[in-house]
Amino acid sequence: MTNRYRYLSGTHFDFEPKVDDLVGGHTPYCWGCGPEAERGLGLRPRLEGLEIVADLAFARRFEGGPGTVHGGAIAAFMDDLLGYVPVVYGTPGVTAKLDTNFIAPVPMGVTVTGSAWMSRLEGNKMWAEGVIEVNELVLVESSALFVAITSDHYRRVFDGFTEEQLERFAAYRSGDYYP
Repeated sequence: MTNRYRYLSGTHFDFEPKVDDLVGGHTPYCWGCGPEAERGLGLRPRLEGLEIVADLAFARRFEGGPGTVHGGAIAAFMDDLLGYVPVVYGTPGVTAKLDTNFIAPVPMGVTVTGSAWMSRLEGNKMWAEGVIEVNELVLVESSALFVAITSDHYRRVFDGFTEEQLERFAAYRSGDYYP
């Protein structure tokens, strides 16, 4: 069988998913998928076997070139979608590297389908691959390396915050404006 991808291995790492529902699998204010992020992407991923899948029609505010989606919005879509791979595996992870290959323009006004899967696992490193397609035509291929973290990761981040940063963070978490 030939690999149908240009930049991806297409390898699917087999494992037993630790979750079966992705609702609430991330923070409510996540810019990619958070339901409380009013100006976010609005990604609503779902689990299909070992693949994370999401359909999205990019809002007009994400236009880049005439009639096409901005590359930054596409990369954010892929970062968020691929970021669900560690969630499904059961080990929270942070993005260490993200590669996005733009095969063809992503048109505005069209619902695209993104899918992501784990391609490799080594110790605390997880590799994910994914695509954005429309009508089975691959428009974007992306791969990422995630490093597993524990709750101590964010605890250490918050411990380093100044009083002003903690105040600003509290306002953000309460839903108020966060400058």
